[in-house]
Amino acid sequence: PGTEFCAGTHFNRKITWWNQARCFSDYIARCSHMLQQGLFVGDVLFYNGDGCPNFVPPKHIDPALGPGYDYDVCNTEIMLDRLSVKRGRIVLPACPAKLGERSGDGMSYRLLVLPDSTTMPVEVIRKLRTLVAAGATVIGPKPEKAPGLKDYPLCDAEVKSIATELWGSETTGIVDRKFGKGRVVHGISPREILARMEVRPDFTVSNALPNAFLDWIHRSTKGAEIYFIANRNNRAEKATCTFRVSGLQAELWNPATGEVRKLAVAENTADNWTAIALEFAPYESCFVVFKGRSRKSEASTHKNFPELKTVQEIAGPWEVSFDAKWGGPDKVAFEKLEDWTKRPEEGIKYYSGTAVYRKTFSSPGISDGGLQGSEVYLDLGTVKELARVRLNGKDLGMVWCHPWRVDISGAIKAGENHLEIEVVNLWPNRLIGDSGLPADKRVTRTNVGGFNRGSGLLESGLLGPVMVKTPVR
Repeated sequence: PGTEFCAGTHFNRKITWWNQARCFSDYIARCSHMLQQGLFVGDVLFYNGDGCPNFVPPKHIDPALGPGYDYDVCNTEIMLDRLSVKRGRIVLPACPAKLGERSGDGMSYRLLVLPDSTTMPVEVIRKLRTLVAAGATVIGPKPEKAPGLKDYPLCDAEVKSIATELWGSETTGIVDRKFGKGRVVHGISPREILARMEVRPDFTVSNALPNAFLDWIHRSTKGAEIYFIANRNNRAEKATCTFRVSGLQAELWNPATGEVRKLAVAENTADNWTAIALEFAPYESCFVVFKGRSRKSEASTHKNFPELKTVQEIAGPWEVSFDAKWGGPDKVAFEKLEDWTKRPEEGIKYYSGTAVYRKTFSSPGISDGGLQGSEVYLDLGTVKELARVRLNGKDLGMVWCHPWRVDISGAIKAGENHLEIEVVNLWPNRLIGDSGLPADKRVTRTNVGGFNRGSGLLESGLLGPVMVKTPVR
């Protein structure tokens, strides 16, 4: 829910939103649980070589692989001790459940990609020969010598000899050479090799805005295919997402709320893909889970994300209560929703902590039955940073990210409705305000520096607009 001080989100009982942290913790717990299921799905295994220093860069889209395929990286130890080949795939051994699983146990890959280097330890090239002979497809340049002086010059001679067995005698140009049950390739990208193997991308995006960035990861279990998808842009996105899955029912699992619902899809069982129209709020994430046989293939026009229409704006005035212990006024009237830092009162401008907005309103359509039996939502517009919503005494939960929306179908009623929105911001504004006060007048104490009256204040409070919305029928 936002940068707390100068780096990242500090998560301890001293944060302003500690008492409201359950919603964020639930999101992390749901994601952590789902991303431990089954095995990661990667088509390519990159061998990271034996250079020194030997750092694996942060996960990125490898230009040679391109978007839509995922990969793992292994070191020399894994290469020598744990890799084997089964039915043409590079595999890691499955560990008996009673012994517990190590990272990567049971994984398998279609391709092994070597680093762009002309050196290779004798032990590694020996293992490569074994893997290729057993059926592995290996992509990379032909090694010319060993990297060290152990058994020199015999080490260089053995590397050259085995390299010639695998790559042939040519040292330039494209290589695509069979050896045993496998093949060795150079000069052709991993993406092109996968295409030749008729392995379609695992995840693709189409019909999206320019520069859309939907990041993803895929895990597979015996009973389900699990995709985690995250919108990496601070804007709403709509896209058609295509998955390398067919014949299974698609469901949307929302890790922020715990909601699970079925999705309409278009699928092609023969070509093994399923396309789904998805929508994302700014920075929103979701799980798309495929499990159970789908009843039929449908190119449905049914919307997976029904459009909402505004039936009422809940405008001011609002009664807002602050905590006097943290320098705020007990009660104040806001004629309209606005950023606390724009208020003239220093106790609000520099306030950090929890404030409660209260409003009584009557909703058109309730009394005449227009909203009865319908889904009704309260959209808070924008909140800085978290909000708990209560309507007519019913706790409707917390929101901490886009979309700032809660379901009020079971709480809204005819006549007067009593709305209470508890909003929490972050610490910097109070620290900035205290920096201009004498020590005995300050309400905070910290050893975190860099806060003064010249520092920029963070937007805070319920910014709105607050709307009552229902689905378009």
